[in-house]
Amino acid sequence: MRPFLSAALSLATAISCTAAFADPAADSFANIYATTCLKHLDDLKTLRAMLERAPRLPPEKASQFLQGKPGSAWPVPDKHGLFVLAIPDQTNMCIVYARRADPESVESHVKKLVGSAPPPLLARQLTNSRSQNSKSGATHTLSYEWSTTSAPRKMLFMLTTATSESAELQAVATASIVQ
Repeated sequence: MRPFLSAALSLATAISCTAAFADPAADSFANIYATTCLKHLDDLKTLRAMLERAPRLPPEKASQFLQGKPGSAWPVPDKHGLFVLAIPDQTNMCIVYARRADPESVESHVKKLVGSAPPPLLARQLTNSRSQNSKSGATHTLSYEWSTTSAPRKMLFMLTTATSESAELQAVATASIVQ
């Protein structure tokens, strides 16, 4: 799968070089997602090793980013916002969180990254749902799957954005390999 993820990373680089989005936080979010989760999805062990010396969030703070699983979470230093990278242990999942980022810009970036797949993979949108809750306001969830017709494993990419300025997080993107 490495060549296909490398193609996604090349696309991410092209997007960050040519895009003129109004929100630098969305640009940073997409770049973090592409250079960590997408680039290393087929070998998260290597990403974990690269992050071994980076400052981690303490376990009590990391737990909120690990979706109830054991693992590690790292603050990602960036001048455009507050971001967290989380990798649950013993999973093929990588997650990026943004405290504040323009939802429309984030969605545009992520759609360009994962909305189409490099051949011979096929991309399929699985989810495009909107909801409303008092804490996050309007939320939008998108998911895409990359696979070949005969492969038992698939790559699953999900993004949830929230429009409310009072939402704890405005963007969460995951990348995972599923059976």
